[in-house]
Amino acid sequence: MKLQCKPIASVVTLLSSCLMLAACQSADSLRFERLVLDEQMAGGYGLEVADIDGDGLLDIVALATNPAQFVWYRNPSWEKYLITANSRGDIAAAAQDIDGDGDIDLVLASEFNLAASTQGGLLQWFENPGNPTQNQEWAAYTIDRVPTSHRLRWGNFNGRSRTLINLPIIGVGASAPRYEGGAQLKAYEIPLNPKGDWGAVVLSDDSEMAHGLTVVDWNGDGRDDLLTASFAGINLVQFGVDGRFVKQTHLGAGNPGERPTQGSSEVGLGVLPDGSRFLASIEPWHGNEVVVYTPNADGSRPWQRAVIDDTFAGGHALIVADLNNDGVDEIVAGHRSSPYGLYSYRYMADTAQWERTALDEGAIGVAGLAVVDLNGDGYRDIVAIGSATGNVVLFASRVR
Repeated sequence: MKLQCKPIASVVTLLSSCLMLAACQSADSLRFERLVLDEQMAGGYGLEVADIDGDGLLDIVALATNPAQFVWYRNPSWEKYLITANSRGDIAAAAQDIDGDGDIDLVLASEFNLAASTQGGLLQWFENPGNPTQNQEWAAYTIDRVPTSHRLRWGNFNGRSRTLINLPIIGVGASAPRYEGGAQLKAYEIPLNPKGDWGAVVLSDDSEMAHGLTVVDWNGDGRDDLLTASFAGINLVQFGVDGRFVKQTHLGAGNPGERPTQGSSEVGLGVLPDGSRFLASIEPWHGNEVVVYTPNADGSRPWQRAVIDDTFAGGHALIVADLNNDGVDEIVAGHRSSPYGLYSYRYMADTAQWERTALDEGAIGVAGLAVVDLNGDGYRDIVAIGSATGNVVLFASRVR
């Protein structure tokens, strides 16, 4: 059975059972309860999940671009705490113990302006003060300046240590509507003195309108690789034993439209019931389509493209994850323009079709997502941040 809910009004407590989302992923055993964590997040954009206060529970980090906010919410009561009041144009964050003192620090990309591709792009790390519920202005240290820095990820690309990846959305000097000119995909290893200079390695410089970035271990060798989504579609970026760029493989063609409505906007990797892999994307850039790619029988590339939903307005967030722990991955995706919507997609082996289930309709203009087990029940929860709707919403898993 698949239930779809009516648009839900904003609340600040757990909704009553009549508004619980019976978004059933496996024999009606999994549902989600909707909890609004914040309704004061105008321009909300990005999410990160990490144990900020060191209590063993994963907390939520959220940021807004305009007006800027950089905050975290403490699990499980979800009180809101400030990280800094001295940023602007916040666009991406990534969590890591940078100074080796045992607590989680945060990298922030800020001063973002798509219309000014020769300016901004401040990349800083913020030092966890050790008492983050008390100290709400973390010390900040500059890493780099790369105009339009837009996606940050940590990964183990050399098999030894964590490396920070910074992907600008467009190249320096690129402008609307074609945004021509490649963006520099850059990597940073943590220096011995992280409060000093950080070196950078340019991994590639050919991605145009690079909106999506996902870390995966593509070949199961214990070292991470990257999937990028851009005007060119979906590419796999792989590394050598030294963690340096080796090759780029074109996997997804993307939407063939005219710029700027072209290519791929998000990317995720998942597993189907038969054990084969698939790629999921939103297309074109900020597009209306949810797309699935599957390998061709003859091994040729790019992979076979299939549109499974074409009703999005300003599609902006997608994550692939196994929501019901059956070994098969679902797609969670949302769009940030009216009428707004957040959905899960489950592959039905008997019909070879993707079943869509509404998690939220009309109440959150999804700009960013996180999918992780926050409540410790062994099932992943979903966190969404809304831009036009200015809210942060937790969809907590509940197993019958």
